[in-house]
Amino acid sequence: MEAVDFQGKTDPSILIESLSIMGFSDKDIADKSHMLKEKYFHYLEESIHKYEVIVYPGIKDILLKLSDREDIILGLLTGNFTESAKIKLSSHDLNRFFKFGAFGDDAPIRNLLPEVAQKKISELYNLQIDFKDTIIIGDTIYDVRCAKYAGAVSIAVGTGWGEPETLKKENPDYYFDNLGDIDEFMKILED
Repeated sequence: MEAVDFQGKTDPSILIESLSIMGFSDKDIADKSHMLKEKYFHYLEESIHKYEVIVYPGIKDILLKLSDREDIILGLLTGNFTESAKIKLSSHDLNRFFKFGAFGDDAPIRNLLPEVAQKKISELYNLQIDFKDTIIIGDTIYDVRCAKYAGAVSIAVGTGWGEPETLKKENPDYYFDNLGDIDEFMKILED
């Protein structure tokens, strides 16, 4: 696993890349990856409660404020498998804020996930949301690139594994070291 750079990749991509490096054939990966996913979900469910899971400043407060607004639809766009995302969010009861999501199992390439989210919004809410009216928040260069690819507003947050300067070089529409300044974040929605 040391040979795989996890940052910004979807879980399916990480799974395929890491198993390929270990010598598994494409056929083996396709035929047996469901077993590995089941094991992963099991171990993740066990370990998520053994270790401290950090929610960065402002996250819960922002989600609370946004979930109260009728003009906002909150969705989760992540490269995680659906199940692993739900397990991770369950550690702090964050699943309740997201009525839908676009996950790594929906599309193996991050840049395709906004289109999946747009389709789900259309199906769930009978709304056509233009990407220019969509905000993608993330802490990797790939999140910023995904937003730009879709034509969405990009908000980069320097809480990820990468260097903040590297993230800033991607020229996100907005950058925050963290989301602790809730009022400053909320101003974006008024632009």
